[in-house]
Amino acid sequence: MIINVKEILKYLEDSNLKFTYIGNSNINISRYSSINNIKENSVSWIKNKNYYNEIAISQLKNILLVINSDIDIKSDFLIDKGFIICDNPKEIFFSILNNFFPPEQYRSYISSSSVILSENIGTNVYIGHNCFIGKDVSIGNDVVIKNNVSIEGKVIIGNNTIIHSGVVIGSDGYGYYQNEEGKNIKVPHYGGVVIGQNVEIGANTCIDRGTLDNTVIGDNVKISNLCHIAHNVEICDNCLITAGSVITGSTIIKENTYIAPGAIIRNQLIVGENSLVGMGAVVIKDIEDNKVVAGVPAKVIRENL
Repeated sequence: MIINVKEILKYLEDSNLKFTYIGNSNINISRYSSINNIKENSVSWIKNKNYYNEIAISQLKNILLVINSDIDIKSDFLIDKGFIICDNPKEIFFSILNNFFPPEQYRSYISSSSVILSENIGTNVYIGHNCFIGKDVSIGNDVVIKNNVSIEGKVIIGNNTIIHSGVVIGSDGYGYYQNEEGKNIKVPHYGGVVIGQNVEIGANTCIDRGTLDNTVIGDNVKISNLCHIAHNVEICDNCLITAGSVITGSTIIKENTYIAPGAIIRNQLIVGENSLVGMGAVVIKDIEDNKVVAGVPAKVIRENL
């Protein structure tokens, strides 16, 4: 497939993405590449000027680079190269890839090896191999559920959600009390899980159902692999929960918060909106809005600007 740079620029303009273009307007590309392994006839992107290898780029022709404005471009590069200059190269680069080199598309499909007890399944839903979907589960439209996923109990999944392989949603949370004999007695769980729209849940993540109320995952939340979301947790809209994070029971994560890999958040806390919890942090008390915390135990290190 040959794509002229003019097609790409028109797509960006039609998408109302802000950019400036300098360079040859007749470049043709046929592929994409990383900046560490950049190839001719490809589109690539540079996060910041520290990754800009001027010597390597000078030896190539017919390349299209998406860059920040802090990179100085030699005038002779404009003869056989093109540069899309913008404030968010990552957004524009991957918008180009999604449009011109779309990833694997999942169409309406339910594997015969899966057990589906629910009758509340929307349109254009993909369910992979060896999944279990309980009778009280409700699935919206355009949902992708990959392989070996278990969803049980009262679970609602919003439109355009992606659930990767090995995920378990709706199992009991961890809750016990001791009786008069000192034996640990399990607390029954009657709640469910409510998952919003445009959510992505990474492989082998577990989301427990609530004890009485629901565990809630808001719209546009992205959860990475190997995370544990305990019972009664509420993750508000637009949060990013990265790999290996543990969010224990009845904690509230407010909007636009980023939880870095391996963080642990104690039960019954509130993490304020627009916060950032650092890698491996152990949070043992509430976090105010717009804070960056790190360490064991986690402490505020600065404002989150």
